[in-house]
Amino acid sequence: MAKRGATSGRAFTLIELLVVISVIALLISIVLPALGSARETSRRAKCMANLRSIGQGFAMYLSANKGMFPMVNPLHGSSSTPNDPSLLDLLSEYLDAEVPHREEPGNTNTPFVVSDPYKCPSDIAGIGGNAGEPTWKDTGSSYEFFPASFMLLGTLMAVRDPAFGVTKAYEADRNWPIAVDWGDFHPLRRGGIARNAVYYPDYRADWMMDISNVEAGKFINDMRKYGG
Repeated sequence: MAKRGATSGRAFTLIELLVVISVIALLISIVLPALGSARETSRRAKCMANLRSIGQGFAMYLSANKGMFPMVNPLHGSSSTPNDPSLLDLLSEYLDAEVPHREEPGNTNTPFVVSDPYKCPSDIAGIGGNAGEPTWKDTGSSYEFFPASFMLLGTLMAVRDPAFGVTKAYEADRNWPIAVDWGDFHPLRRGGIARNAVYYPDYRADWMMDISNVEAGKFINDMRKYGG
């Protein structure tokens, strides 16, 4: 009787299959963090571009207003009253961007509708202290106006002109942040503050600086001295 043709290749054994699965799992564990890191790097670059845009809008505002910082709340919220505008309202003249607004105008229970440059792509639920909704959805922006905190402090300390005092303190100290991420949106940073910022007076975007108590104390003293 004639012999049959060549036999088919042998099947994988169970041990060989387990080895292949283990190698694939190992490769996935190596590749996924790298992909996550690349995505976060891209998101951070977009965030810095947003902050640079806000910084440029702020620079144009200062040029049109004798270099005086506005006495406004942090970079959150939209129109309040004509006599008490938000920084978002003030910058709307200098940025080609839609001012963040409520999904249902006048209804503060509805989320904000926000577009660039006011939304950081890393500002998502569960990141940077956000247990629920992203910051931009709750407040109208992923960023905050850093000088406003010192203006509020100046008001509490009975400084006569907090806006003037803070403006002059910025001019004296230099290279302080103007707008910063609201939360630690960029967790892949090792050491330091996991936030971006745009700085006065050159409007560069970079990591948020770690301000020491000594620096903050000097700044507050300058604010009080110039603000009266």
